[in-house]
Amino acid sequence: MMKPTAYTIRSVSLFSIFAFSFLLFTGCRTQQRYLYVEDAPHDTPMPITNNYDATIYPNDILYIYVSSQSPETVKPFNQETNTNRVMNVKTEQKGYLVSQSGHIVFPVLGRIEVAGKTRTQVGHEIESLLIQGGYVNDPVVTLSLMNFHVTVIGEVKTPRVVTAEGSRLTIFEALAQCGDITIDGLRTNVVIVRSGVNTQTVDTVDLTRKEILESPYYYLQQNDIVFVEPTEKKKKTAWRDEDWPQYLNIGVQSIRLAYSTIRFIQVSNR
Repeated sequence: MMKPTAYTIRSVSLFSIFAFSFLLFTGCRTQQRYLYVEDAPHDTPMPITNNYDATIYPNDILYIYVSSQSPETVKPFNQETNTNRVMNVKTEQKGYLVSQSGHIVFPVLGRIEVAGKTRTQVGHEIESLLIQGGYVNDPVVTLSLMNFHVTVIGEVKTPRVVTAEGSRLTIFEALAQCGDITIDGLRTNVVIVRSGVNTQTVDTVDLTRKEILESPYYYLQQNDIVFVEPTEKKKKTAWRDEDWPQYLNIGVQSIRLAYSTIRFIQVSNR
């Protein structure tokens, strides 16, 4: 039997270290998915039935405008023409601040409960009150949120607070404004924190599946928090003090394997 040379022994030992380390690091890796709604059928319309009408909460600032074919009848109800108009001092913008108890004080009509209702519901309610009170015969109420915003944090290019005009914002639009999810972001488990009236819910969505189009989180709501979790690969490469024992153990096991391989070759050739 041919006796192995020192070069052969070194080659085998280096190969053993490399093979062991490769299997150790790659064996625990899971394939990450990076495509959005990858299972959605192509060229097939998918109806989106979710309601994107924003719900109103305490501390929201509402813009409300009443129009009519008789402009003189609506002057008392619009901040632009009402001498007793309401002003949001903090932002120096016109608007109705929703109180902590969930109401606004509207000209002539007085206190109106709005928290927990959608913009459309409150608009229709004001129209009904104007007609029932005999103030305006044909009112059309336009209502929007002046401080609609969501917060996007985690593995995105630029974490930030995203504002939107018109109170309509999809989760993809919010992510796009933050530079999209990074290659280290977990698209299959995006966390959404949604605040309600004295409530708060935490849920997750999978952006790689078509079900996101039917999710109540497809359209974001006022004050939503979107957190993009890092992938397992990113977590493992984050060097923390508590990880050192793991890496030391990997090194010890690699050395032991290489030593055992060399001893086996030496014993076999005696």
